[in-house]
Amino acid sequence: MSTRPATAASHPTPAQVKIAGQLAQGMSTAKAAAELGLSEGTIAIQMSHGNRRAGVRHRHALVHACYVTEHLSRPEQTGPPPGGVDDTETKILWSLALDGTYAEIAQHIGLSHDAMKKRIRVLRRRWGAEHDPHLVMLGWQFGVLDASNGTGGRHVA
Repeated sequence: MSTRPATAASHPTPAQVKIAGQLAQGMSTAKAAAELGLSEGTIAIQMSHGNRRAGVRHRHALVHACYVTEHLSRPEQTGPPPGGVDDTETKILWSLALDGTYAEIAQHIGLSHDAMKKRIRVLRRRWGAEHDPHLVMLGWQFGVLDASNGTGGRHVA
């Protein structure tokens, strides 16, 4: 199922942004639900609707879009990431932020699907990321990601 195109007036709601912020900090869906007094199903539905409103397919791209549009406060930059970041990892991070699927990212970078997934796992472990939305937030924190390439969605507002 493809997402419907977003319009300039179609931003994630404050509740959706709040949930995206929790996920960006590394909370699991269950932890965010408990923290916000919601069910995991409500979190899933709200994220699905937030993705659609932002014109993206994935939570990690929604987090990036919220930073680009400043619906979420951008993390303070802390300097270079632990262990640095190579060109392939930078491409992976940007592809995640701009809403690529794992298959699309692997093809774009010229890696096998398995090799690309392994690179993401290694990067997550090295940076202490819980999941892809958290990895995107850390990309912003370490100065690898920024607003220069837009949201990856169907609009930049």
